[in-house]
Amino acid sequence: MRASRRTKAGLNGNDILEVIKEGAIASPMYGLKGPKILAGDFAANFPLKHQQKDVRLALALGDEVGQPMPLAASANEAFKAARAAGKGDDDFSAVFTTVKQ
Repeated sequence: MRASRRTKAGLNGNDILEVIKEGAIASPMYGLKGPKILAGDFAANFPLKHQQKDVRLALALGDEVGQPMPLAASANEAFKAARAAGKGDDDFSAVFTTVKQ
């Protein structure tokens, strides 16, 4: 039996993962990380601090070539908040804990 993880909107997290799995945005990463996020398992496969570094590098390149990158900039802010909350050594998916607040 699957654990019931309800969101603020009352949706079941497992149901959300099922919908994503069947939709156009399905990817192996959702299949791997989704259940771990719901379980609160943020054991590092790729540390959040390294993911945020990569986002910063992408933003720097965007600046260099004059390419606006508003979504990457927003993602960078979420990663910075997660690092400030002590999640830097956790898996990059731990950004979810910051975003869900």
